[in-house]
Amino acid sequence: METTIRCLHTKGYAATTTLLVAQEAGLSRGAMLHHFPTRVDLMMFVVQSVFDDEVAIYDARLTAIPNPKERMYAFPQIVWEVLSRPSGVAVLEILQGSRSDPDLTERLAPLQAEIEQNALALLGRWFGDTGGASKTAMRLVVWAVRGLSIAQVLVPDPEEVEKSVTLLRRMLEVYAERPRGTE
Repeated sequence: METTIRCLHTKGYAATTTLLVAQEAGLSRGAMLHHFPTRVDLMMFVVQSVFDDEVAIYDARLTAIPNPKERMYAFPQIVWEVLSRPSGVAVLEILQGSRSDPDLTERLAPLQAEIEQNALALLGRWFGDTGGASKTAMRLVVWAVRGLSIAQVLVPDPEEVEKSVTLLRRMLEVYAERPRGTE
């Protein structure tokens, strides 16, 4: 998995084939195909494994903050720290690759929906009833941060990224403090 993540992170989805990963990992083609008969099988394994790892990181980081509202407000920064790692960028490469790979799209769409459902189930545990921990707010933060990881490649200015992450926090604060029913 580490080799696949490294290849996706450094070479991108299009260049990351099972043959390349096998070569980089020092595996025979047969050994690689035994575990991952297709490129899509390998990519699905990476997405699921990375998500499982990320949940553990989110859980540790968020539950270390005692106040549920403060957890929610810290969420954009924690998401940035998690999704900007090589594994987060690798998953983004896979997600982007699904645009032009129908086999990947067919298998990834249900997995992505399951991952989102699992993440939504964790919102109540992490944030409690803050009034702002909704599916819409979570999606906004996660996909905005994924976009920032692309922007960082094109305009590598850490200060601008930090300003954007801070703005996401402020937006969550405003969203959480709105009167209920005014979405």
